Amino acid sequence: MPEWRTGTALWAGGTGVAWVATTVWAVRSPAAVVLYSPVVACGASLVSPWYGAALCVASLVAMCATPQPDRAAAVAAALALVAVSGAAIHAGQRQRSEQADFARIISVVQRVSASLDASEVLSAIVSTARDATGAKASSLRLLAPDERTLVVRAAEGLSKAYMDKGPVDVRRSPIDRKVLAGEIVQIRNAAIDPLVQYPDQAREEGIASLLCVPLRQKGKVVGVLRVYSGRPRYFGPRAVRMVTALAAQAVTALRHAELHQTALTFMRKVAHELRAPLAAVSTNLKVLLENGTHASDENRMKMLQRADRRVVLLLETVNDLLSLSRARLQKPAEDATEVRLEGVLRSVTSLMRPQAEESGVALGVEAEADAPAIVGNPHEIEELVSNLVSNAIKYTPHGGRVTASVEPQGEAVVVRVADTGIGIPQDELPRLFDEFHRCSNARRSDIEGTGLGMVIVKTIADRHRAAVHVASDEGKGTVVEVSFPVGQA
Repeated sequence: MPEWRTGTALWAGGTGVAWVATTVWAVRSPAAVVLYSPVVACGASLVSPWYGAALCVASLVAMCATPQPDRAAAVAAALALVAVSGAAIHAGQRQRSEQADFARIISVVQRVSASLDASEVLSAIVSTARDATGAKASSLRLLAPDERTLVVRAAEGLSKAYMDKGPVDVRRSPIDRKVLAGEIVQIRNAAIDPLVQYPDQAREEGIASLLCVPLRQKGKVVGVLRVYSGRPRYFGPRAVRMVTALAAQAVTALRHAELHQTALTFMRKVAHELRAPLAAVSTNLKVLLENGTHASDENRMKMLQRADRRVVLLLETVNDLLSLSRARLQKPAEDATEVRLEGVLRSVTSLMRPQAEESGVALGVEAEADAPAIVGNPHEIEELVSNLVSNAIKYTPHGGRVTASVEPQGEAVVVRVADTGIGIPQDELPRLFDEFHRCSNARRSDIEGTGLGMVIVKTIADRHRAAVHVASDEGKGTVVEVSFPVGQA
């Protein structure tokens, strides 16, 4: 039987049984009616308000139609059934309110999905919070990068004078300190509540009550969604649920805008990094085509060598971009298995030894065979170690040394790669994991690179819950340590 027919049959059968119980059993005893009425009220609330009201009317009609009605029983039944009808009407109003709230949330979700303009979406969220709670005004503030002030990103219903107060100093605002600690805060009377920093200003603005809900992103509170009432009131569970849901949508909108901006920035960086070598290749080929017959063999060879170096760098960049996208898109547990870092290190250094010998760099290996295994993607971990060793060799001058080691440390296994190379300037260490960032001393030394090696290392390490630590002195060398937790993917 189709699902809709099954539901209709059950509803009709339930209605029939309930009507018989109401009209035959309940009418015979006022006490039974009084006891039965709450049952009908629950049915009215859970099933349908009009369904409950109809049963009440049917029972009352049946009582009045009894040949020898008991007037006292009828009055008692009538009062009970009127109360049930009132409960049914109240349930209907609540149901309509919940449906309206649901429609508002759906509308906000659609706007979040359709727009990458965070300001537009946040304004819609603030407006919805105000309308849904029947409040005087609403605002959304975000924590500034210094984490000391809250800055308004959207507001509705507040005067210009109130808004011109500027950012809120969290250290001086008891309300915001509680909200940023993760609490939902209600202020019943802003004129006397000690949490209100400026009660006089609130009174001048016509603010009597407040509801403040935290905006949570990745377990951290990043802002506050607040609604203001012009009369003293308590914001009930429905209002709290609504504002909390809107706060979650605000965080989603901010995340979408952030990801969009990150994608645009990454695309610009990629275009910039690919344009220079392509332009160089194009220039050399153009010169060869236009002047090939007049140029000496030596000049032609130099131009071809320059073009070849640029093509090699382009291929390295493309390969690194593919590696980075693969590391970011794969699922963490995909192809996870037991991995022995000692074996990975020996395999990588064996492959890298010719590169080290060609550069005049001594490559040493210190790996303890009894180091415990980790769980992870063996191909990714090999790529991480390869990037570390390759970078160390590349940035170590002739006559220098690179030492790669694996050793257990408590509940972790640490891969360490140390070199005696050119090092990293201290002020550039924070940018080491930015896409395409190449240190100034590397550029001055004409050492070619893609600026993606350490980004790949960090991405793979994060996916394996590993910590990366870098210590470096410019001109003296660099030490990179990756600490993998034992037995975790």
